[in-house]
Amino acid sequence: MTPHGRDDVLRGLAGAQADWTAYAAALPLDAFFRAPAPGRWAPAGHLRHLTLTHRRVTQGLGMPRPALRVMFGAPSTHRPYPEVVTAYRAALAAGGTAPDRYVPAPDTDPTEATEATRTAVLDGYARGAEALRAALARWPDAALDTHALPHDLLGRLSVRELAYFTLYHDLHHLRGVQAALEPS
Repeated sequence: MTPHGRDDVLRGLAGAQADWTAYAAALPLDAFFRAPAPGRWAPAGHLRHLTLTHRRVTQGLGMPRPALRVMFGAPSTHRPYPEVVTAYRAALAAGGTAPDRYVPAPDTDPTEATEATRTAVLDGYARGAEALRAALARWPDAALDTHALPHDLLGRLSVRELAYFTLYHDLHHLRGVQAALEPS
């Protein structure tokens, strides 16, 4: 999928949420809370990370547009989805990592995990993803290119670029979890 407009991104985000929810709900409980390797996040940790990042993007999208203009100016780039993905991959390859504010709390001990705990993680992710989509839906498509928001690794992005990033970010984490748990 290569999104172009706001509605493409909204459909992609809804699809990513559905894919994440279905995949995570089908995992054995211990696999949901167990890190696949030392220093890596469990699937629950990835969902908590996404919930944190969704909250931050939702906050930015909810700010009055004139305030965004004063705070961050006009965007200096207008990259399509593939270029945003390439820039993010390059930032990761150069050693970029999530800032501490986006690092999830330590995962539940897999031996103490319950279905209620999994449900709470999935519900938090769902609420965050839905709030993000609702905030993005309030933006006219044309306004996505005229306002900017900051990104820790990619710098100042147009709102459209940030929406592209957010979609890719959800899919990136899902694919990473799948690759770690289902090596070929």
